Amino acid sequence: MFQVLIRLLRHPSFGGRMDSSPSHFVYCGNSRQRRIRRSPRWEDDEGVAATVGTIMTILVFLTFMGVFTSQIVPAWMNDNESAHMSQSIEQMLSIKSNIDGLIVDYSNSLIAPTPIVIPVMLSATGIPVFAAPTSGVLSFFPQTMSGRPSLNTSYTVDLTADDGHSGGTLRLYCPNRYYVEQHVIYESGAVIINQTDGEFIIAGVPLAVKEYNGVKTLQLTQVSLVGTNKTIGGTGAKVVNANLLYASTIQYEGSALTNVTLTIVTKHGNAWANYFKKALNSSSAGLTYGVDFDVPNPTKYDYPGTLNDYYEVTVTVYGVGTFDHTKASVQLSIGELGV
Repeated sequence: MFQVLIRLLRHPSFGGRMDSSPSHFVYCGNSRQRRIRRSPRWEDDEGVAATVGTIMTILVFLTFMGVFTSQIVPAWMNDNESAHMSQSIEQMLSIKSNIDGLIVDYSNSLIAPTPIVIPVMLSATGIPVFAAPTSGVLSFFPQTMSGRPSLNTSYTVDLTADDGHSGGTLRLYCPNRYYVEQHVIYESGAVIINQTDGEFIIAGVPLAVKEYNGVKTLQLTQVSLVGTNKTIGGTGAKVVNANLLYASTIQYEGSALTNVTLTIVTKHGNAWANYFKKALNSSSAGLTYGVDFDVPNPTKYDYPGTLNDYYEVTVTVYGVGTFDHTKASVQLSIGELGV
């Protein structure tokens, strides 16, 4: 009976040999051939090795990219932003030193002062494909009679005189993503660095105190910045133009010893207070804090929910016999290179 069935399977009555599955053939239990024929695709060992090698290469590449973006890119950008801050500080110091030089030369020369043109780099360099440049904001706020910041002086010669008012500020804001966020400010003749953990003056207002034959002499230069309010943001270099309009020195001498009072209205009260304490304490006149001069803690005027908070700093120098007071007016503008 079984032999008949096998014979029929091998030699069907209709159409020749019975066609089984493309890759499987059914045989009887006594067949010497394999029951399942192996698929030809599993017999190519070289193809399997190439596939595994490709997958491993992709995994290694993705691992390297992960390390690069999470470790190398932040360190690289931190260095770029740090280098940009050093460059920005150097450029702001260059603006200050050039303006101070024009003021010093103005009264001693018949030559018209040369305009100052200094580029200021707003952004830190990025990393192609992986990190965009870190943009910055450059702002100029000119002097106003009631605006901030300002520096006022008063000196008593027979009658109390409020003879000095100066103001205006040039501010570069660098919202760094990897390095510490910083502001670099030029106001009232000084350059200030402000960041999240504090602020300080890196180049102060032109100030000196001397003593000769028992007479104390105070020398001060006030710089007023005039022009049009303007703010520029973005990347690349912008330009700062400065032109000295006026500079003059008046010498006040009192028959009796008197006091000179400076009042600074600013957002950076702590920086100004610390600067005057150090500058006056280290002067060649050998001043003593609390005896020859006084710098109380800044008074803060707080406006919650706004950006209008400011400080008032009062500096008093006692027993001044001569006051050499220089006032200068500088026209300043910011814009694109070539404009």
